[in-house]
Amino acid sequence: AVVSTQSTGAVPDGIIYQVAANDTFCLPSCHTDRIVLVLGGLALFLALIVLNRGLTLEKSGPGVLIRNCDIVFAYAMQIVFFGSIPDVLSVFGAILVISSAVIVTVNKLFFEQCCVYEI
Repeated sequence: AVVSTQSTGAVPDGIIYQVAANDTFCLPSCHTDRIVLVLGGLALFLALIVLNRGLTLEKSGPGVLIRNCDIVFAYAMQIVFFGSIPDVLSVFGAILVISSAVIVTVNKLFFEQCCVYEI
């Protein structure tokens, strides 16, 4: 479900962007850029497969929390490699996403274990 949800959303978004920007599709001219592009796509595909398998084997709370922590790593890499500091709204949005994932994870791990009702 994870793989199909993200891939089916990306294709129409890309087409809409191409049409709205009146842009044409073109591949990079350098062969190394093409290889990096393909390897990046394969790495993302494998990461989604591993995430999907991990979520089927383990509780979803910790898995989703770790998946949402990639926002923090993306901002850190943006600052370190590109020297670009994210604006206040981006940081606020990342804090909202991470805090909501933490709340859901804590709720699933601690409160559902102790509040099992017998009928």
